[in-house]
Amino acid sequence: MTNINEIVSFIASCSDEERKSIVDALNTQRRVANEQATKELHLGARVKFTSSKGWGEIEGTVTKINKKSVKLDCGEQGKWSVSPALLTLIK
Repeated sequence: MTNINEIVSFIASCSDEERKSIVDALNTQRRVANEQATKELHLGARVKFTSSKGWGEIEGTVTKINKKSVKLDCGEQGKWSVSPALLTLIK
């Protein structure tokens, strides 16, 4: 695997047009990942994710599915809006 520092150096050496192409490719990849993850979800599904706020792993129930985020009711841990790609379906 390529070292992240090499990637950062490569991006720094790119022209503005090349950087825009890189950003577009990353955004497309993120969009596709979200679309695929959203297809697996349904209202009432139990899911889990790891909190970026240091709360560890949180479980919740899907209450709404939007294009870019999923609304969750996580009981005592509150209501969350999470990217579909970060969710794991609990079977």
